[in-house]
Amino acid sequence: MNILLLILIVPFVFGIIMFLMPLNFKLLKNLHIFLSLIVSLILLNGVGKVVDGNILSIFHEFIFLDSLGAIFLSLIAITGLLVNIYATTYMKWELEDGHVTLKEVKNYFALSFIFTWTMSLSVICNNIAFMWAAIEATTLASVFLVAVKKDKKSTESGYKYIVLCSIGLAFALYATILLYSAANGHIDGEAMLYTNLLANAANLDPMALKLVFIFALIGFGTKAGLAPTHTWLPDVHAEGPAPTSALLSGVLLKCAMLGLIRYYAIVANGVGFDFVQNIMIISATLTLFIAAFFLIRQHNVKRMFAYHSIAHMGVIAFALGVGGAIGLFAALFHCAAHSFTKALAFCSTGNIAKIYGTKDMTKMGGMIRIAPVTAVLFGIAICSLVGVPGFAIFVSEYLVFKAAAINEQYLLMGIFAIALAIIFIADFSHFFLATFGKVEGEVVHNDEMKFSENFPLLILAILIVAFGVWQFDSFSLLLNESVKTIIK
Repeated sequence: MNILLLILIVPFVFGIIMFLMPLNFKLLKNLHIFLSLIVSLILLNGVGKVVDGNILSIFHEFIFLDSLGAIFLSLIAITGLLVNIYATTYMKWELEDGHVTLKEVKNYFALSFIFTWTMSLSVICNNIAFMWAAIEATTLASVFLVAVKKDKKSTESGYKYIVLCSIGLAFALYATILLYSAANGHIDGEAMLYTNLLANAANLDPMALKLVFIFALIGFGTKAGLAPTHTWLPDVHAEGPAPTSALLSGVLLKCAMLGLIRYYAIVANGVGFDFVQNIMIISATLTLFIAAFFLIRQHNVKRMFAYHSIAHMGVIAFALGVGGAIGLFAALFHCAAHSFTKALAFCSTGNIAKIYGTKDMTKMGGMIRIAPVTAVLFGIAICSLVGVPGFAIFVSEYLVFKAAAINEQYLLMGIFAIALAIIFIADFSHFFLATFGKVEGEVVHNDEMKFSENFPLLILAILIVAFGVWQFDSFSLLLNESVKTIIK
């Protein structure tokens, strides 16, 4: 069977299967891991077929997979699998503590497959209208993963999430309609297909394209967490389960960013890169400094990492604003680096909440003695997030500086450096407080987590270090081919 058909069908079918399973936790846990592994292997098989620049398509190019989409499909496969494995441990803890029922656990596992299906669909849609619909569907699929406990705070955060993201994505719908109107009858082939729009971007009305990009930035930027429409994100991450936060930050935000990058490519090739780069720099600078300001004041560990998600979406936007082949390479690399890092960060908060029974870092302390492995994993996530050399995020942030230096954009280098310095100082002050400080609160769980419970987190940590010190030829080839599709 065609690999794109499998990507379209299998995750959805597995979600239905999980809904139909009996209420037996051991069965649900093992089946969830097994089916997640199958989904990831299917997605990675599709990625492997386009590494060298090939394009797969079905249904008259309605569904397609190019090198750009393959980057994000690989994140769904790898990060999604590791988070789903950790979710079985986290939900076992929640079940034992009486925070959720077994039926809610089953629904959570089932909905995670539906969520994977909607994200995968958003990546492989060549039709821009259906891409928009798929990104909107990710909101509907994931809101129930946020509000799984059904208590007042999680329900309120889920409601805020769905309202703000739906309003934001309405602007992306305006962009879609306007782009189709500008292209219909003025290009060769179907005016709804991204590949046709990109190939014929120079034939489209420049003023219409500029308006399209503004709408797309507001719309997809809301879902990606760019300021000033980022306000849903801290509440959702603070109240949702740790694996949900890991999926939202590690994968979902990147799917929204992919939608924005596709519009970036079309408009840049239609009106020139200067316009889109200037707009992205304004958005990125605003996002970076708002996130940095709130990071200084955060003591809730999950809200801290939520503001980090906002900051790093700002880094990706900044890389797109700096532009050039190196800037675009940095933006795409950062998507992967941040995906692994933020998945580790939020999963580690699950361990921390189990150890201390709180998310408040002022009530923690002594983690290095109580749970040394968790402390090291937490430290690896922090080191990568602040751009310490030897960790994945350092690579992309260094490339942003390099791209800016090559283009003699010294003012941008200064702005970027100041924002990163604020984030660095804020993060390490919080990290040292929780890890090496005096134990201020009650320790609920006195032992380190079992190796099997920490296994997916250890793999994420290995990936973060590996991408920080090693160049993977296949991944670099995928990034370079993606850059070529944007810079014609």
